[in-house]
Amino acid sequence: MNQSIRAKHRKAYRTLAIIGNGFDLAHHYATGYDSFVEATKSQSLDLFEKHCAEDKSITTWYRFEENIDRLTQELFSQSFRNDHDYELVQQTQSSLRDVFADIHNLLIQYLRNEMERHPVIKKPSIKKYLKRKTMAVNFNYTNTASTYACDVFHVHGSLAENDILLGYDYRVEACLACYKDMCWSKDLCREALAYRRFLKNELNFQTDSREYDERVEGLAVYQQYKHSGRGIDEEVESHIPHYQLVNQFIQAYRSDGDIPKIDYSKIATIVVMGHSIEADRVFLQKIIKKCTRLKKVMIFRHTGEDDISFNARADFFKPYCKKIRSVRY
Repeated sequence: MNQSIRAKHRKAYRTLAIIGNGFDLAHHYATGYDSFVEATKSQSLDLFEKHCAEDKSITTWYRFEENIDRLTQELFSQSFRNDHDYELVQQTQSSLRDVFADIHNLLIQYLRNEMERHPVIKKPSIKKYLKRKTMAVNFNYTNTASTYACDVFHVHGSLAENDILLGYDYRVEACLACYKDMCWSKDLCREALAYRRFLKNELNFQTDSREYDERVEGLAVYQQYKHSGRGIDEEVESHIPHYQLVNQFIQAYRSDGDIPKIDYSKIATIVVMGHSIEADRVFLQKIIKKCTRLKKVMIFRHTGEDDISFNARADFFKPYCKKIRSVRY
């Protein structure tokens, strides 16, 4: 399915499924952060764990992302302190960028291997909801959700695209922060992912071509200037590769937003499958606020899940819907 659904081709979906890592776990795939770390031997992961030595609770992807947030903010703050070596801080920032980039590649390979262990065994309780008139907003990278009969929007990339993103959730950036301080913001990463999809799906560029790489570089330079404290002016435009194309995309992307382009007024049911709602809250709020005729929310629970976890998710939806029910996988 084309990731950018054009307005004139919008389908009348009745159900919106929000899918997170627990969905893959319910299908017996070891896609959790702790499983990934345990099975992967890498200097990059060792270095990341060293930077997070004070945090002994990194067992989930949410905690992993929180530490990306914490580390990038700490390094930004240190760069302004007299008792820190500025050059050393810059070197650490560069090292962490390499670490996170390497973890991307390690995770893609790990998930490919994990998905090859066994085929997806569909669950009747899930099939009831993932049907023809369901749009699945999928925060996983795998194709597990796609094996059911529904349309899937991969928010953070997918194995099929060989393109995924990791980063921290929305935060108010410091006024003096520049691109290198915020390059792992999910907002910026989703913007870059959408641009790569635009190049591949709309303009038919081959990802292994020089033309594709040059245009991808154009957006990277654009983002760097945009978040440099200077912004984009006529002088800067000349330094941005393929500026007209990049600017055209940016204007369309920011006017439409980064959520799936569907008619949310038709959504009557939201089904939460394996998403903790801890992460991506701002992104999800953009979606839910548009579901003006929402009648019920169904939240899937795994065996042994406590009421605290369920109630935390239910509380997120209470301002938008009064009828909230639990469902067992």
